[in-house]
Amino acid sequence: MVTKSAKKAQIRTLIMNAAHAYAKELAGKVFLYVYGNDYLEISFRKECFLHLTGVDTSLSANDFYKKAKSGKLNDKQFFFSPSHSMGVAKKKLPCLIRLPELTSTMVCILKDMTTVTLMYKIGVTNLEFTLGVTENVDAKGNKIDNFYLPRTLRVKDRSVERSKDGDIVDFIFMREAVTDIYKTQTFADSNKKIPRVIENMIDSSFYQE
Repeated sequence: MVTKSAKKAQIRTLIMNAAHAYAKELAGKVFLYVYGNDYLEISFRKECFLHLTGVDTSLSANDFYKKAKSGKLNDKQFFFSPSHSMGVAKKKLPCLIRLPELTSTMVCILKDMTTVTLMYKIGVTNLEFTLGVTENVDAKGNKIDNFYLPRTLRVKDRSVERSKDGDIVDFIFMREAVTDIYKTQTFADSNKKIPRVIENMIDSSFYQE
């Protein structure tokens, strides 16, 4: 029989593996999702990682991420609660390791996605798991910029059925957060043309191609 401490050690390993994948593929990057003539930008910031793990901690979001990424997170630095159970974390973390898939493959943009606790205006799903994102606002709810930030990771929770509408993504572009222009394309529907609505956001060479 696997002990509770052994199970927690397994989850600790999954958290660190997920942090490594997040650091390598997502942290400090912004992705532009284009569907028809609409688009949205998701900024994957370091402090967003904690929200996606399904665990609680007394550490700050940044410290938790740093310790997980460096392999220095110990079993006493995270815990579980009724709203963040060990079972939920165990289900989420393998998908968190695979989170970069949502930035480089065909995905669906969900609109007005309802969960048990909140309604997310936007979700990104590959039908296996869904990333819920929220607008970047301050403590008073005022919009800071036009980015969306990762807020929750849902695994096989009927996110599609709980959404009002959805659109298949035509293109995904990536840039470093410190730059202004998207110069890397990570996904494209070969049957679609890049709309001019994002012309000032991406490198002009994409239209020449």
